[in-house]
Amino acid sequence: MDTKLKSISRKKWVKCIAFALATVFITLAFMQLVYIKYINVDLESIIVREYRESKSFAYEVNKAISTTYKILESNTIVEPGEINYFYLIKDDERIFSNAPIYYRNFFERYKDTFFSYENGMSTIGKRINSDLIENPHGENDYTMYIAFPDTFMEEHQRLWNQARNISIPIILSVILCLVLSLLLLIYLGLVSGRKIGEAELYTSWMDNLYTEIILCGFIPMIIWILTLSKVLYYDTSVGYGLSDRQIFNMCLIGIVTVVITIISILAFLSIVRKVKGRNFYMHSIMSKIVPIITAYIKNLFDGNKFKNYPLTKRLHKRQVTFIILSAILVLFMLLCTLVPYLMILPIIIEAIIIYWYVKYNNETFDEINEGFNESIKEQMKAERMKINLITNVSHDLKTPLTSIISYVDLLSKEEDLSEAARDYVRILTEKSNRLKNILGDIFELAKSTSGDVNLEMEMLDLKKLIEQTLGDMQDDIEKSGFQIITKLPKDPIYIVSDGKRLYRVFQNIIDNALKYSLQGTRIFIEAGKKREDIFVILKNIAGYEMNFTAEEILQRFNRGDKSRNTDGSGLGLSIAESFTKVCGGDFKVDIDGDMFKVIISFKNAN
Repeated sequence: MDTKLKSISRKKWVKCIAFALATVFITLAFMQLVYIKYINVDLESIIVREYRESKSFAYEVNKAISTTYKILESNTIVEPGEINYFYLIKDDERIFSNAPIYYRNFFERYKDTFFSYENGMSTIGKRINSDLIENPHGENDYTMYIAFPDTFMEEHQRLWNQARNISIPIILSVILCLVLSLLLLIYLGLVSGRKIGEAELYTSWMDNLYTEIILCGFIPMIIWILTLSKVLYYDTSVGYGLSDRQIFNMCLIGIVTVVITIISILAFLSIVRKVKGRNFYMHSIMSKIVPIITAYIKNLFDGNKFKNYPLTKRLHKRQVTFIILSAILVLFMLLCTLVPYLMILPIIIEAIIIYWYVKYNNETFDEINEGFNESIKEQMKAERMKINLITNVSHDLKTPLTSIISYVDLLSKEEDLSEAARDYVRILTEKSNRLKNILGDIFELAKSTSGDVNLEMEMLDLKKLIEQTLGDMQDDIEKSGFQIITKLPKDPIYIVSDGKRLYRVFQNIIDNALKYSLQGTRIFIEAGKKREDIFVILKNIAGYEMNFTAEEILQRFNRGDKSRNTDGSGLGLSIAESFTKVCGGDFKVDIDGDMFKVIISFKNAN
């Protein structure tokens, strides 16, 4: 039986009926409250049975007190038909009254509605709510009696009973509608996301929205509740009938309430499904913001990362102290708003805190700058020592190497050498010449890196320089078997640079391409203008696996050919990069698959 009921409760048509009924009950509750507002029924009649004990009657008494005092103050007699109560007010010289008898005992006959003011003392009837009665205004040297006739009280009690008889059923109906709608919402919340015979939670497109966006679905209902009474305030009527305009307005209010209720219930059910799926918080904007804020605060106050840096740690501690003191100062300033003349204190304290913070920070910054300058000096000294070492070693190796090359050359000219000895001499010649080239490269690289290079900057045609380099290397190009394809502009392209150094740059990158290109492929050289830059691009397909980065291949003695089958020194590209930068250009290597690309750029001199 329980299983059958559970199965029925999860059916879609049952959910739809419950959804519709909840919407209807909530709308009916709204409409009945609007009706009460339109007919201007005093809801106090539900709680207070007797009119004379109500706030409404207390308001009438206060109004009578104020009106009666104005009679004395303005020295004006009020006609009997203008007010609905008996009054008497007098001082030493004047007396005003609409009562047939000018004595206190006449007013005391209406003991339940009697009010008197004599000698600064007030007397209030037994059935009047004395807590709501205000004391008369003005001086104490006057006497005031007020009493409401039985006919007035009987008529208002009749209207009071009528309002009570109308409002009680309506309020009970409103409570019933709200209770029923609450029960239906509880039911919808329990079965939302559930299907017959399945334990898995089902969601809708709405559940994919952030939680905060779904919660915004309740905003129209909140605004509607807060503003509706203010709108209706200007459209109340006297009596218990409704005008055509009010009926039309109620229809519009009903339609709007239905739409807003549907939106609110959908938002409620989506929130329920998020809670069931345990992603109410995880799928919210706050879940994204809170970790960022937490990490920011943690990063702001966590000084462990500076534990190895004493000066930075000192700055961090001072920063944290400044933030905490500033927060305390803000709270202190809020308290000082209660005592305006103390507002000068936060300003003085803030000035002291800022002075302390800036003064000691500047001292720490000076210490950091001193340490930084010392570090730079040490690095520059070490770099100069390294360059001097390379230069001196290169120079010292040149002398014995020159002797070796000379003696090998003499030995090669001997006629009685055997064939094997001549092969040895040939190998010695090749290796000594290669060692000479390496030492030359190291010497030039050391000078260009140290900046100790005498440049001859001049206006030169980059197109002509490339053509000259290719012409000078024509024998090496033909010997390599590679074809070089050039794409050069028709007109000259001028730059300001050192022609000798730039010639060596182009010589090195072309030589590098001839050594490491894949046999059967072509080498491409392109030059031209791009906006304000002059560029030269050399592209070739590598004959080996390029398992290195562009940064690694530009390092000294680093060769793409790991097997070192070629006769390169690993310094060609480093020298080319260094010379390019010395000449005022930019040198970049790009690796795309098997394609090796060198990009050189200069500023246009035109």
